Amino acid sequence: MIHDLRKRFIIFCVLVISIILLVISSFILLNPVGEISIRRWVVTIIVGIGMVFIGSLVLSKIAVAPIEKAWQKQLDFTADASHELRTPLAVIRTNLELVMDCKEESVESQMKWLKNIDAESRRMTNLIDDLLTLSRADTDRQELECNEFYLRQAVNEAVRALEGIAKQKGICLHVQMKHDILFYGDRKRIKQVLMILLDNAIWYSGASDIAISIMQHKKSIEILVHDNGCGIEKEHLEHLFDRFYRVAETRNKNPDGAGLGLAIAKWIVEGHGGKIRVESVVEKGTEFKIIFSVQRMQDKRKNVLEAQEKDI
Repeated sequence: MIHDLRKRFIIFCVLVISIILLVISSFILLNPVGEISIRRWVVTIIVGIGMVFIGSLVLSKIAVAPIEKAWQKQLDFTADASHELRTPLAVIRTNLELVMDCKEESVESQMKWLKNIDAESRRMTNLIDDLLTLSRADTDRQELECNEFYLRQAVNEAVRALEGIAKQKGICLHVQMKHDILFYGDRKRIKQVLMILLDNAIWYSGASDIAISIMQHKKSIEILVHDNGCGIEKEHLEHLFDRFYRVAETRNKNPDGAGLGLAIAKWIVEGHGGKIRVESVVEKGTEFKIIFSVQRMQDKRKNVLEAQEKDI
């Protein structure tokens, strides 16, 4: 976002300077200095200043518009984050008061309240980690640590981490991958994307099985996460990757969620030069599709290697 604003500002400055130079050069070419009257000089200068002023006004509005949008987005982000943090803090404080009011009780007898405190503190820690990730991403301070790795490794790690939760809900995770694929990117972040998509599918797919398909084509690598669950209504699909956006029905199924997972997944995928899409039909299921460009991946790897060689 910051990079985009800088580009807009540079373009704005270049356009203003170009207008000024155009007016002056046109005037000089059409009217030799010796033949210009004072009156014509004054009129020309006034017209030139007017053109520059009007052009600057229009261009400044164009340049300021994204800044205002970004500022409003940041205000909304802060308000939503404050709202999400307020709940676990309130629960922690209430449970602490209950424990402190019973000073003569043993730790074992107070375990119910202590477990609540532990659960909410963990929830708040995860929420803060997600907020920091998105905040750093907005300011281009969250970098990806790219290296070569095999996709099967990241997929297996994500599946193992969530397999226990899936089994408790009667869900099987099926991985479909004909052959291993060499990938260039941030392994931990790719694993994080897979865990976000699988976790969402586990929570909202009902008792249906979940399929993870990884395919390599000539120009792209595709990752599909498909379930046969309740599906998502069409009007919600375009907002799923917005921060803090949650479909009303999902709040009852996963009250601990904050609506940041898919926003982080989108940032990670786009940071790798990829695209993430979602298709869903109510009562039939949902499919998330991630597409990575093989050419962009190769170009990025080549640029990194060249930069490393220069440093050496």
